[in-house]
Amino acid sequence: MYSKEEFAVLELMCREVAELAKREMEFSLSEYWLAEAEEWRRLKDAAPSMKTAHRLNDLVKANNH
Repeated sequence: MYSKEEFAVLELMCREVAELAKREMEFSLSEYWLAEAEEWRRLKDAAPSMKTAHRLNDLVKANNH
């Protein structure tokens, strides 16, 4: 599972690619990367804290044994 920081990095990367595409007049490509960035932002905002994520992961592992 990704941390909020990892989601933020992925969002930023998508926004940078979108800006590059926009400068190169690739508007459809720019729109695609902006949509990807928004999805990473939504996932980042919805992601539990890393402490919670690790605890959930531990519970899942414990229940699978």
